[in-house]
Amino acid sequence: MIKTIRINEPAGIGRTQEYVRFAVPFARGEALPSASMGIIDPGGQAQPCQTKVLKQWPDGSVKWLLADCAVSVSAGSSQSCKLLVQPEEMPAPAVSVRVTQDPSGWRVDTGAGTFCVDACVFRPFASVQRQTGELLQPGGGLCILSIKDFPQLTPSIDNMSLEDNGPLRAVINVSGRFSEAGRMTDLRFYARLHFFAGSMAVKIEFTIHNPQAARHAGGLWDLGDPGAVLINELTLTLPFAEGMASEIHCIPERGLPSINISGATKLCVYQESSGGCNWQSPTHRNRDGRVPMSRRGYVIEIDGVENATGMRATPRFWCGTRGIGVAAALPSFWQEFPKSIEADEKQLKIHLFPARFPDVHELQGGERKTHLLCLDFAAQPDDLSWALWPVQAFAAPEEYRAAKILLDLPDNVDLIDSFSTAAAILDKREIIDEYGWRNFGEIYADHESVFHKERGTFVSHYNNQYDFIAGAYRKFFATGNSDWERIAADLAVHVSDIDIYHTGQDRQEYNHGLFWHTDHYIDAGLSSHRSFSREHLKSKEPRSCGGGPGAEHCYTTGLMLHYFQTGNPLFMQSVISLADWVLMVLEGPQTVLAALKQGIHSLNLWRNSRGNVRLFPRYPLTRGTGNAITACLDAYEIGGGKKYLDAAEKLIRGTLHPDDDLNARKLLEAERAWSYTVLLVAVGKYLDKKRELGELDSAFVYARAALLAYAEWMLDNEYLYLEKPEILEYPNETWPAQDLRKCVIFFQASRYAERGRRSVFLQKGRYFFENAKNELLLHETTHFTRPLVLLLQNCWVEPHLSENGQFASEQEGEERHLFPQSHSGQPTPYLTLASVVSRTCAELIRTFRQTSLRREWAWLVSRVT
Repeated sequence: MIKTIRINEPAGIGRTQEYVRFAVPFARGEALPSASMGIIDPGGQAQPCQTKVLKQWPDGSVKWLLADCAVSVSAGSSQSCKLLVQPEEMPAPAVSVRVTQDPSGWRVDTGAGTFCVDACVFRPFASVQRQTGELLQPGGGLCILSIKDFPQLTPSIDNMSLEDNGPLRAVINVSGRFSEAGRMTDLRFYARLHFFAGSMAVKIEFTIHNPQAARHAGGLWDLGDPGAVLINELTLTLPFAEGMASEIHCIPERGLPSINISGATKLCVYQESSGGCNWQSPTHRNRDGRVPMSRRGYVIEIDGVENATGMRATPRFWCGTRGIGVAAALPSFWQEFPKSIEADEKQLKIHLFPARFPDVHELQGGERKTHLLCLDFAAQPDDLSWALWPVQAFAAPEEYRAAKILLDLPDNVDLIDSFSTAAAILDKREIIDEYGWRNFGEIYADHESVFHKERGTFVSHYNNQYDFIAGAYRKFFATGNSDWERIAADLAVHVSDIDIYHTGQDRQEYNHGLFWHTDHYIDAGLSSHRSFSREHLKSKEPRSCGGGPGAEHCYTTGLMLHYFQTGNPLFMQSVISLADWVLMVLEGPQTVLAALKQGIHSLNLWRNSRGNVRLFPRYPLTRGTGNAITACLDAYEIGGGKKYLDAAEKLIRGTLHPDDDLNARKLLEAERAWSYTVLLVAVGKYLDKKRELGELDSAFVYARAALLAYAEWMLDNEYLYLEKPEILEYPNETWPAQDLRKCVIFFQASRYAERGRRSVFLQKGRYFFENAKNELLLHETTHFTRPLVLLLQNCWVEPHLSENGQFASEQEGEERHLFPQSHSGQPTPYLTLASVVSRTCAELIRTFRQTSLRREWAWLVSRVT
């Protein structure tokens, strides 16, 4: 078995034995977890390989593999290497990473030197040694956080674990809280330390977390909320051993000459703003409503005196003697401003949040920020290209197609390419200067600006609506275009840190949820990446302005794919916590008061609907329930357990039934009911997962029958949205992009329908696709973000809408299981007084059995305050 791995050198710099990490998809049965692996590099040389199985198929074979190896490639080249499964003879590593533990900490021996990681305080290193001796002063490094009332907080370690244990790469996870003089604060931190065999290089991912809840008075989430922490400074300091750094070299940005000075002199590079044309964009307004930056770009200072300036720094610092020393770089130095690095013969300081920035750094309640930095303790002056422009290694697109991990992988070229490119989407960052530590990775929601007539920059953030991350990753898998990977990875980190509400101290229905995109057609104001600002009250009624994370906005598939690409456990945790959150929201808080409140809401719904025949499902037939089903499937796939698959079944049974009165659903009311198609797509995903597991059971039969019943109704009743523009509030390019989802449903129905009905569904799908495509071509605004994301999500279906798009396996035995004649359960009840009273009483009894006075009081207090 051979897998093709593409290797791209992006910076025009030759590389020798540079470590790369990449994901490899496998088809069912291709490789067992016990199989040995090897690499044949682009030069034809056999290389050792370290692997880790992240996911297995139901038969136990490998599904997702994470691999590490070292490659040598020539400058600017694009080459291929081969991953061999069960190679006959592969070389063992010349040196291996060895990690040992004792009460004082963890010792990492890479073969080139040793690192000591303190077990009590994150420094990050208590000691670093090469053959020439100790590189740091006694006591090692120092990590300091300064906030109001706590000028020198240190990160006290609560837990350390070994995520990966070599032989080529070892990863140590560290977590804890910030403290001062034994006093603990609520602020938490997480760190992942990557070590490499035969190398003194280290990659550090450091995350700071404010787990406090925001107060969000009136449902508004402005900067300056009392739950925020105002950070003055966050700095890592490495104090050098005597005589270790007699020279300082710095290359401030690519293409500029190196600055070389004596170690007796202090050199500093400080990036205050992005350096872009719109560097003072209102994107960067602070809690006082002003943009605090006064300097465009960066400044270089020698002994505190300005020496040079520039726009966008990518500094590589080197501190050493006789050609060997310590090098440091931050891969997103200018993109995640403000940042600063300074060094002299005594120490190297990396300012993740610089004290000299003309404002504090506000970490909102429930917000995190992950900083990435790279160090090399045995570097030459021009090293660290691997940190700033790493070699790109990824499985070739043909491997993804052959593995069939993603049934909806698009072609190399599809409809979205008619309207935009990955590079053009990246360029949108410049419009509102979507940079800075909180903003970088976010996508500009330019579709919200269509009614903006005033002068100045209109700010709106997208927050991963319709799962841009997943769409970008699928496009990357299909094309191998690294720009799509860049979009997906940057956005995944941003969403996981900033857009998810990482707190357990707020309302249950908000805790650990995903914030909505900023409000429609209104400037984001001071809401940052949260939904509602007090500034919105100038143009909106207070009763329609406010709220928090909601189940309608829950997207997990992209985060799941990012985990399978990186192995970072924070993303596994994000997927599972989002699934738990959205299930809790749909079920409602488990209190009697919450059940009573929901009962009153249902009673009002019945009163307002008298005279109209409507159904009364346990869960709404909306994108919220559809996204919850998808989240449950993703949580199951990522390792959360079978309870999530069972939860998806419960959601389907509680939402729709094959014998539903579909006319009573009022699905043709587009403004109210359009998102039912999101739910039907999720039902199709559930069927795919059950079929993959070989579980053609009663739950599968029920879901299949329900999907086909609704698809049959769509055949006779659905229409192209813009055929009835008079019923739409905004009849724009988004509606034909939404029509594409109907094509996906018809395709899914064709895969699960009896043979005689398949061509009917495919024909209808082709009709909708061609007409939606033609409509999109008429709109100059189809290049806006929202329609592009909908294209990424759905336009993969085009080549499948043919007779060749039928179900992959049609053995007669499987056909008998797929099409039994009966299904269980009662149709969705009608909305009547009796059904409302019955459900409310059942919910009151259920919650009474599991609640407590403490839980009831907490629910009440969270709403009163």
